[in-house]
Amino acid sequence: MSVGGARVLAWDGPTRVFKWTLVLLVLDGWVSNRFGASLPQWHIWNGYLALTLVVFRVLWGFVGGSTARFSSFVAGPRRALAYLRGAKYLGHNPFGGWMALGLLALVAAQALTGLFSADEDRLIIEGPLAGKVSDATVAFASHRHHLIFAALEVLIVVHIAVNLFYAAFRRDPLVKAMVTGEKPAADYADMRSAAAGSWGRAAVCLAIAAALVFGGITAAGGRLF
Repeated sequence: MSVGGARVLAWDGPTRVFKWTLVLLVLDGWVSNRFGASLPQWHIWNGYLALTLVVFRVLWGFVGGSTARFSSFVAGPRRALAYLRGAKYLGHNPFGGWMALGLLALVAAQALTGLFSADEDRLIIEGPLAGKVSDATVAFASHRHHLIFAALEVLIVVHIAVNLFYAAFRRDPLVKAMVTGEKPAADYADMRSAAAGSWGRAAVCLAIAAALVFGGITAAGGRLF
């Protein structure tokens, strides 16, 4: 139960910035694909940045704030059953944790297939590694690129609906907490208050992620521009 009007840290700054930046990039990915035919590099760079953020989040999942670490929210059946019996979580609950992993995996798959994708005649857009693989592989990647985004749209709708349900019926301000970083103090099953990850460590993770993504594409023979 809530402890008076006290509030505790639920999500640190780097985790919140990652979350909302990824939201904007997914939205921008749709916009740049829908309206950016005359500016193909717009969509391509959107993919680079999304993939960089995914790699950052994987690294942050091991060295970030306590609620951002995979060890705090990747749950097995026992924790899931405890949650169904009414346990409250400061960070991701067991089902929310798997939802977060699913969204992250789909964004990763979307960005990776984009590296090898191209339009049918390769006149408008072509991924940086499309020229390094066979036409059949390009066609396969392009088809999967569209299918994955459709799956991502479905999962996003479910994610939004669940967050609205929790806010309205379970009095769990999930969206607000991801904006402010705080939740009401309560007897949470995972931890009473989050330990924040440092901005310096986040900057190092981001630099490593960018080096891996851009360095990997270049090493594979891809042209970034």
